[in-house]
Amino acid sequence: MTPPNRRQFLASSAGVAALGLTGQLAFVTSAQAADLRKTGHYSYKIGDIEIISIYDGVWQNDGFDAISPGVPGDDIKAALKKANLTTDYVPIEFAYTVVKTGGKTILLDTGTGGQLAPTAGLGTNGGLAAAGITPDKVDKVLISHMHPDHIFGLMDKDNAQLFPNAEIMVGETEYKFWTDPSIIEALPERRKGLAQRIQATFPKWDNVTQFAGNSELAPGLRAEESFGHTPGHVNFHISSGDEQVLLIGDAIIVPALFLANLDWQLAFDSDKDKATATRKALVDKAIADNMMIGGYHFGFPNAGKIEKDGGSHVFVPAQV
Repeated sequence: MTPPNRRQFLASSAGVAALGLTGQLAFVTSAQAADLRKTGHYSYKIGDIEIISIYDGVWQNDGFDAISPGVPGDDIKAALKKANLTTDYVPIEFAYTVVKTGGKTILLDTGTGGQLAPTAGLGTNGGLAAAGITPDKVDKVLISHMHPDHIFGLMDKDNAQLFPNAEIMVGETEYKFWTDPSIIEALPERRKGLAQRIQATFPKWDNVTQFAGNSELAPGLRAEESFGHTPGHVNFHISSGDEQVLLIGDAIIVPALFLANLDWQLAFDSDKDKATATRKALVDKAIADNMMIGGYHFGFPNAGKIEKDGGSHVFVPAQV
């Protein structure tokens, strides 16, 4: 018998079980992914836990020669072309997550808040609202790390909170780094404004708390340290019964580039060697445990599975 190809595998009951999803699973075509973006959200279940992905748009990054130190822009374009992606720019898509567990509605990061790129900021007024979620219904916001595309959705352009009734939880290591007044002068110029904005807001909000790097934050939802992209970056592991998914934040971005080429380093990583080691360890874990993963910058739908692809790796998206 000829072994099933990737598309056949995903459409099979074996594919459903291997990805750890409840419900019918199908391979997502480019057209289907485009439809999901227009809808702005999609949901699936891990056991009894409902997960809703919220599309927040795309950053059309044209810095081909700058996104990965030492990697020529032509190599970046070639990798994008191989994955059937545009080569007009590097498409860095944004998608954050809603988790409903233990009777609570929890956001994992908050998107760009429309404050980074004209083609981003769709989440709060688009996918989140379309999914029937308004800010007053959010009980907690868990922050994977404090980069703009993950926290600017917490506030408007005047720094007023958009989720004032929610508990905002940040990892201790990440929080202490960004709120230390002495770091501003030590940061590269492009990060100084971010640190200043964080220090003007988070310490003054009375609904901000901190959590240990590895800790359970809600029923079936646990933070796991994955330092490197930032000093205190964390993943979120969700499990219910025998099903699980690992939401990896920015430990890997744009699979066509940094999953297919694990040795390429990302210009946005604060500790590039540590981030590369973290990325490789996560890939090994995802494959060894046959684990479903979700990536903040994986493109919609941001849920699926990592598979070996010859001497490289590929992300296989799934739709429920």
